[in-house]
Amino acid sequence: MALNYLIFRYIKENLYSFTFAVLIFICGIIFGSIMVNRLPSQHSEGLKQEINFYFEVLDEATGINKISILKESLVSNGKFILVAFLSGLTVIGIPVIILILFIRGIILGFTVGFIFNHSTLKGLLFALSAIVPHNLLIIPALLVSSVASISFSWVILLKIVKNKNFNIKSFFLNYCILILLSGIFMVIAGVIEAYIIPILLKLVVSMMI
Repeated sequence: MALNYLIFRYIKENLYSFTFAVLIFICGIIFGSIMVNRLPSQHSEGLKQEINFYFEVLDEATGINKISILKESLVSNGKFILVAFLSGLTVIGIPVIILILFIRGIILGFTVGFIFNHSTLKGLLFALSAIVPHNLLIIPALLVSSVASISFSWVILLKIVKNKNFNIKSFFLNYCILILLSGIFMVIAGVIEAYIIPILLKLVVSMMI
């Protein structure tokens, strides 16, 4: 209960930063979906063949290397958390985080857009099963860690430029807690991606082929 209160209070106190981060992420998603329609036909056909091959592999495979999927997820999302944390400790962290958040939005928008455009209604079902479950945790973690990084970087900038009298230790402690919570969300998302999503995908693919 106390954790929920702290989270909602933090969001309320940083509403403008969260709104800005959400807009950047949405712009990335839109840009990624637009890129799908501008993809050269030969590249588009190659990606389509890879997706169809992936469908067949999921349908025929007797086992999926869940440990490998988990490791890949933890490494990928762990890099973002690490970069977000380190960026927040510097005065140049704000543009870095904005750029990375935009790129993550592009990747998500392109992935969903491509699968949907080339598999119609079935593609939507596959995309929902493959992308939505773990991203329900990843996206909030991305936004929270991004806002925390931007906010702390801004505090450092104000202290240097305007010599503001901030309690840096208190801000840093809150910053570390938010980054840690985001990391925990990423780990849980990795477990979902490795152990739950393959089961959903096999069910979906069996209906699609």
